[in-house]
Amino acid sequence: MGLLDLLTQETVGFACLPKAPSAWSLLGIPFDATTTYKPGTRFAPDAVRSASCNLEFYSILTGLILEDEKVNDVGNLVLPPGEVKEALRIIEDTVRELRNLYPNNLPIFIGGEHLITYPVVKAFGKDIDTLVVFDAHLDLKDEYLNSRYNHATFLRRIVEELDLDIVHIGSRAYSKDELDYVKSTGLRVFNVLSIKNLDALGKEFENLGRTYISVDIDVVDPAYAPGVGNPEPLGMEPFTLLQVIRKIFESGNRIIGFDLVEVNPLVDVNDVTSALAGKIILEVMAIDKFLKKH
Repeated sequence: MGLLDLLTQETVGFACLPKAPSAWSLLGIPFDATTTYKPGTRFAPDAVRSASCNLEFYSILTGLILEDEKVNDVGNLVLPPGEVKEALRIIEDTVRELRNLYPNNLPIFIGGEHLITYPVVKAFGKDIDTLVVFDAHLDLKDEYLNSRYNHATFLRRIVEELDLDIVHIGSRAYSKDELDYVKSTGLRVFNVLSIKNLDALGKEFENLGRTYISVDIDVVDPAYAPGVGNPEPLGMEPFTLLQVIRKIFESGNRIIGFDLVEVNPLVDVNDVTSALAGKIILEVMAIDKFLKKH
């Protein structure tokens, strides 16, 4: 009996698709222990699954219909409340086992807060060449509220501890310390204005290699995604986000992992943010399937 048997809780399958071997493995990570403004992202994996059950399976970006697909949805991680470091260890160990069990699948993770990306990426180790992060915030603080491991510092820890390239897209909220850190490290940061020219931005995605994509849903403007803990105005439109994600897939890179984080069902409006998250995941699955066939 492995970690997945011991530490995961049965859920409805994503989009109510049959749970069976497939091209995608999905794991919910209901963790929001370091949320500082509006907690509630621990409820997102179930809320996104529930909302996705009410979506149609047509992919607007590829023309594929996924209604006959299956998904290897292994459920939600069970994490110890109040034990941040232990939870991070469990996440890392479980993701490592998930990849070992299903090495040919594209693993998809539903958070939870953005700190989950830190142990997930650690579990991939040297298999990742480039981490692409979509986020309204840089999350490059050295510490926040006397904590070095939280949703506002996760990317700083990744930069410091892991040897990989970083591409950050859609930002529009910075502190002076974070901007100074970007300048000192040479991180590639493309703010929300950079997205206006998709063709020019697309050239930045060449030669990313083995790529992991992390989407904080607050990269989207709160008019489209109100259900977030830290809403930041002047964000991306959902279709633009999907177009950029598709360009990353199309640039000859091998996408080896994807997460979507920071949906907060407790402050959502009519489940529109959970539904958007579900639609983004369905489109990612369709893009992955389409490009592997062509």
